[in-house]
Amino acid sequence: MRLADLIGQDTARTALLRAIEHGHLAHAYLFDGPPGVGKRGAAQGLAMALNCTTAPGAGCGACEICRRIDTGIHPDVPSFGPSGPGGQIVIDDARAVQALARSRPHEAAARVIVIDDADAMNPNAANCLLKTLEEPLARNHLVLCSSAPERLLPTIRSRTQHVRFRPLAVAELRELARRHAIPDARAEIAAVLADGSAARMFALATEDDDGAAAQTLAALRAAVASPNTAPVFDFAAAQASDKPGKAGRDELARLMGLASRLYRDAIALAAGAPELAVLGGGSGASDAAALATLGVERLNRALGAIVSAQEALIANVNPTLAIERLLIALKKQERRAA
Repeated sequence: MRLADLIGQDTARTALLRAIEHGHLAHAYLFDGPPGVGKRGAAQGLAMALNCTTAPGAGCGACEICRRIDTGIHPDVPSFGPSGPGGQIVIDDARAVQALARSRPHEAAARVIVIDDADAMNPNAANCLLKTLEEPLARNHLVLCSSAPERLLPTIRSRTQHVRFRPLAVAELRELARRHAIPDARAEIAAVLADGSAARMFALATEDDDGAAAQTLAALRAAVASPNTAPVFDFAAAQASDKPGKAGRDELARLMGLASRLYRDAIALAAGAPELAVLGGGSGASDAAALATLGVERLNRALGAIVSAQEALIANVNPTLAIERLLIALKKQERRAA
């Protein structure tokens, strides 16, 4: 991925391109941000910008050098990550990084060594890497990627230049999905549930091949809108039995996340701020518009009930009971408005 292709990371991209342009590139960087927002892609883009002969300082993304970097087979853009017991980066990994950083690049103008999940370094590995971070051989650059930089030693953080990566907006995730030819309906749901992470968005889009999350939300709305309570209990029982155990709780967590987004959109519409809505066209938008007629006060109470259900699931409350309570609370708010 070229730096120019990074979505939603304008500040990080500008800082790196400016450093390259003015010859002020740091010898060690800490790319900090949530999982799946482009940190590793930016490290590859940095390597392209430094080594591409077709578009020096930017990277073309198409030449042999750029393609090898993009596919992870360039010898001067090695990647390290957790390899030891318990998902740790161990001292053998740190020694391998140290050996590379003390040598000249094999063939490239500059070597970029990427350390994924750098916060997984155990104390021995971290201490081994300290000297290397301070004084690597010229033409070597280290990029530490971390979603939990506070777990790194303060001495590690002080020897690196910090570049912050932010969560991606829903619109940015939708654009990324469009580039990868993910169907709009599936992308809309996945983007809303992804919490700003492109990696999570792609995983959700793959998991939900038949639009199951949207269908389940539609069934929830139908149970709430029913004039009697029997559909409430039927829906709750079905959700608890379809996928028991952790898989079932994960499905319910996704459902609660999608429901909370729907009600937040309805609040935005009811408050006269449609630009804050995140669900795009289709049933999500029409459902939000219909719910907006409840008014901000009732919608806030409904959203509070969804948050309580999410907390109950986290606290291992019986899923059937948690869903029943939620649907009854939502039905109560809608009946008051009838």
